[in-house]
Amino acid sequence: MKKIYSLACGAVVMFFVLPGIILATGTKTITGYAQKISGSTVVLASSNGAKYSAEVGQATLTRKNGAPMRLTEILVGDKVEVKGILWGDNSISASSLRNMSLYTHNGSFSGKITEIDPWSQSFTLQSSKYGNQTIKTDSLTVFKKNGSSSTFKDLELGMSMTVKGAWDRSTTVIAAREVNGTLRLINIDFTGTLTMKSDGAITVIGNGNVIYGVDITKAKLQNKSGKTLSLSLFNLSDTIRVQGKHVSGSVKVLAETVKDLSVTK
Repeated sequence: MKKIYSLACGAVVMFFVLPGIILATGTKTITGYAQKISGSTVVLASSNGAKYSAEVGQATLTRKNGAPMRLTEILVGDKVEVKGILWGDNSISASSLRNMSLYTHNGSFSGKITEIDPWSQSFTLQSSKYGNQTIKTDSLTVFKKNGSSSTFKDLELGMSMTVKGAWDRSTTVIAAREVNGTLRLINIDFTGTLTMKSDGAITVIGNGNVIYGVDITKAKLQNKSGKTLSLSLFNLSDTIRVQGKHVSGSVKVLAETVKDLSVTK
């Protein structure tokens, strides 16, 4: 009788202890869509509507193709595959998380340069197929200009480009491996007002208040009648005619002849 009482007491004790224990259901692989990322916890919902809270602080994080990934690269809506110990309250002690929405694509893109940002070593490529694309370069990017080796500093607005590189979520941001530029100069002939001058360069405001930066290092400087004229005799506000070459759409001009129409003698 005493033994029976002892066993009964043990059962009562277990009854009060067990409800406070969350049992593991084993190692599972759960696939769903990220609904919230908070700290090192990713909340995901499976296709059947079940919600899970995965602790991924100690987990191996990878892209779909197995490449390493940072936690900050996971976005709400991403399809993720989590492997780890699944507990009775649907929490997961994750050993790995693979982001099925994040993987590297390789591609080739063509267009013209519309903006250059030397601080971030990037530029904007205007493509008829993809629209405006941000092209990011680094120390491993190979640059070529008209078939010859070049650098980021050789990029120019209006330059035709072919870029080979990789992108993750969309084609709006490309990590460039190769940048091939073609610079085709066309003739330009315009008249405007001289606003600035320095050794080797002048600034002229043309029609429509377009501001041109004119390289005159190889130009013939002349007065209105075509006689050679020293730059020192060019005065601000003089009417200037510039003939030379530039990249289509660019305001950077390589002058061949510069005439000061305000100087007649």
